[in-house]
Amino acid sequence: MIRSLSARYRHLLAAGLLLALPFVMFWRIWWPDPTLRQVITYGDFVEQHYLMRVFVARELSHGRLPLWDPYAFGGQPAVAATLFQVFYPLGLWQMLLPDPLPFLALELEVLFHLGLAGLFTYLFVYRLTRSSGAGLTAGLAFGLGGWLTSYPMQQINILETAIWLPLGLWLMEGAVERRSLAGLFLAGAAMGISLLAGHPQTTLYMAYLAGAYFLFRALGRRAGWRFIAAGGLLMLIGALGISAAQWIPGLEMHRMSPRAGLTYAEIAHGFQWEDLLGIVRPRPGEWSPLYVGLLPLLLALAGLAVKRQGPAPFWGAVALTALLLSLGGNGFLFPIAYRILPGFNLFRDQERLAYIVSFALAVLAGYGYTALAGRWYPVRRALPALLALTALELYLAHGDVNLQAEPPGGYFPMTPAVAHLLNDPDENWRVSSEGLLPADGNAGLLFEIRDVVGNGPLHLAAYDTFIEKVPEFRWWRMLNVRYVLTQRTLSHGGLLLVVDEGGRRLYQTFLGAQPAWIVHEYRLAPGQDAAVQMTAGDDLDPWSVAVLEAVPEPPPVLAGGAESLAIRHFSAQRIVLDVQLSAPGILVLSEIAYPGWTVRVNGRPAVPLRAYGILRALALPAGTWRVEWSYQPPRVYAGMGISLLTLLGIVGMVMAKGRRM
Repeated sequence: MIRSLSARYRHLLAAGLLLALPFVMFWRIWWPDPTLRQVITYGDFVEQHYLMRVFVARELSHGRLPLWDPYAFGGQPAVAATLFQVFYPLGLWQMLLPDPLPFLALELEVLFHLGLAGLFTYLFVYRLTRSSGAGLTAGLAFGLGGWLTSYPMQQINILETAIWLPLGLWLMEGAVERRSLAGLFLAGAAMGISLLAGHPQTTLYMAYLAGAYFLFRALGRRAGWRFIAAGGLLMLIGALGISAAQWIPGLEMHRMSPRAGLTYAEIAHGFQWEDLLGIVRPRPGEWSPLYVGLLPLLLALAGLAVKRQGPAPFWGAVALTALLLSLGGNGFLFPIAYRILPGFNLFRDQERLAYIVSFALAVLAGYGYTALAGRWYPVRRALPALLALTALELYLAHGDVNLQAEPPGGYFPMTPAVAHLLNDPDENWRVSSEGLLPADGNAGLLFEIRDVVGNGPLHLAAYDTFIEKVPEFRWWRMLNVRYVLTQRTLSHGGLLLVVDEGGRRLYQTFLGAQPAWIVHEYRLAPGQDAAVQMTAGDDLDPWSVAVLEAVPEPPPVLAGGAESLAIRHFSAQRIVLDVQLSAPGILVLSEIAYPGWTVRVNGRPAVPLRAYGILRALALPAGTWRVEWSYQPPRVYAGMGISLLTLLGIVGMVMAKGRRM
């Protein structure tokens, strides 16, 4: 049936089918009848990705670049915490939607990306086999297979990173055929978009596979070493150039995060040997990341058996290598890769290499279909039945493992504690929620409540140490904590119970917490860790002594008269204060210090300091001063400039090609 149609209509039919099938498989997400509707199950999608995207959508819709998040971890650079996906192009549509971003909207984005995964795989496999049936089989196996419909639906940055591999390979295959260096640059840029989607581990796997495939195809076509060297360099430039806005600040954040010091034991987690049985059978009611469907698996084996020449053996080797690596420390191959392959010592959870296994099996299934259809015509006639059976099997295996009934009141109910916090008219205090607001530590992003906790892999390791080491009542004051939400029963003269929800209690603090203060003494620490340790000491009074890591200029002198401090403007990326000092002193803010925060005094640039290991500070002479802090991260702007130049280069290449045609 499909071969009787013209090529254009075959491709349109295939594209429509692959884009529509995820919406059919997960029909309960969008179904209008509320008694049948379900939502993506509680997990990272709810606690991290949705809340972060709410923040990004809100900032963009108000005409602000979402650089600094004031609502989690006491304040953090959203642009550097890659899960926010600030620059991901297929997420920019969210700025057009109401505030807050509808939960359903992000669920539909997930389904659309499952469809794109299938479509891009179709394009690649069709280019390899010139068979629409092969492309459809592969696209279905990858787009709806166990990998993408397991934890990537929860961790959507993995899903939205993974889909760019087949598109990049499709462009690469065409470029190698035509000996087109420009085409290879575009292929690199396509795969570079994966870095904007925010999961560098998946991009790392993609890069190794793409590099190996490029060498395999270029050498097989006798492209010559000059073409290979130039093409490889251009792909790298395209990938790093288009994604510079994300990876440059992300790399800076990674170096300061808890992920920078992972041990081998933390990194080497992977599948158990018995988990590999997941290739041949799904696990009922659980994630089945290795399962692509029984028929696609049989076709993949047929492709290996029949297509013993050409690319099929390459994909068999890829599937086997990735499968062995996915065992992590439970196998023999990952310990070698950990020591010799750049990047494999940075990321946890090696079972995520199921991504490469799943994709390789899908490509092999396309080869298997081509081989069998070329020998037996009935195979081509049976294609609709083959696709229908595969879709049905994948639906039965994976269709409900990431869905649940929406809880009464939704995931983000307006609890009495939330209502009380929102009714406080001030704007610069924080709550210590202990992760007890609806949907855990990132709830402040939705409700616009500044919290000292957060939920995400990339944040300041020194901040964790500060919270852990410094006495709780002390850091409550230093971080300007006005409210504490806890399951504990607290008895202290400086705390007032204002909301009791039974198992959760909201206390208001009366401990003298302030958004900023002035000190006239300091202690010098040799580094950030030492500064935090000194701040935790019993003999330190942070409201009279600052702990600094550099000698202040001018050095502080004991106050000789009345002094004043007033905040004139307070927002996420800009704070303005009026300060009057009787003697040189140090201004301390209860705000997190991070590269990119600049300060001006009476309009002139000044040198910022870091106090107590994590807070912003500034040395000031005696006198009256207007102090303005603003977040202007040069690395972010440099990355944005590189990405923009790369995009302009791509547009120029496409337009030039269009004129030649």
